[in-house]
Amino acid sequence: METVDKVVKWLIKDWFKVQEDIALHENKLFWLVVLAPLFFITWLSWRLTEELITKGLYNPHVSAESLAGFVSYYAFPIALLTVPLTLAVMINRFHSSKQKAKSNRLVEQNNTANNFFNHYKYFCDHCEAIRQRYSKGVLVLKPEVLYKKLFIHSSINNLNAELNLDFIQHYFNELLPIGQSFQNHSNQFHDIIFQQVRDDLEPLEIHIFVEPFIYRLDFSGLSYRTSIEQESHFSSQLDQYYDILYALICFNGVSNYHEVCEYTNKMYAILRADCIDD
Repeated sequence: METVDKVVKWLIKDWFKVQEDIALHENKLFWLVVLAPLFFITWLSWRLTEELITKGLYNPHVSAESLAGFVSYYAFPIALLTVPLTLAVMINRFHSSKQKAKSNRLVEQNNTANNFFNHYKYFCDHCEAIRQRYSKGVLVLKPEVLYKKLFIHSSINNLNAELNLDFIQHYFNELLPIGQSFQNHSNQFHDIIFQQVRDDLEPLEIHIFVEPFIYRLDFSGLSYRTSIEQESHFSSQLDQYYDILYALICFNGVSNYHEVCEYTNKMYAILRADCIDD
């Protein structure tokens, strides 16, 4: 049974299938539909000729009478000659149609791949523009990692510019411990100095740290180093984290931009409430 299945598959694959990857004359089906009818027509003509010879009706001489007899006796085999021609034209059309369909698929795949690489290239340029706004070493962006995290459904075969909301959620989740870390640092290294602004005014009370508060966010291709020397700067530093993320999602290649912005603002409000308002 297995042998029969292999033979059937071989026949279907090699003999009864139009293969667009090879030339028409290399398709076995093309020669099958041409030669099989021709073989039958040749056999039929030979049998008719034998019968005509046996009955003494075969006249090979060129004359009006012999030509009329030839047309009369061989009308059916002659009519059958249109069959291989018709079948050959059909196979040619099928072959051309499959080649065109494959060509269209390749063009579509090529366009999709080009769009993907252009999208990725523009994102890399976008990340570089953001990085240049900060001092060297303060902000590190890895576009090859960020792109895969932000556009998880995008690939070379299917460009999808929808930004992943889970990235934003995880980003702020990574920042949640900063509130407790800052509070612990403040309790340990908090100090107050008085700065004289004017002689007729009371000295200005400034809350500083004996040692600066240093916090490093390292998350999915994004690394940012925080250094705070005054307690009042913590709020603005949180805003800085928000600004970095907001700059990333302001990429023109994001298709769900409004949804992403709304979600980012919501998550940032939760972060501030946890780190400051409490």
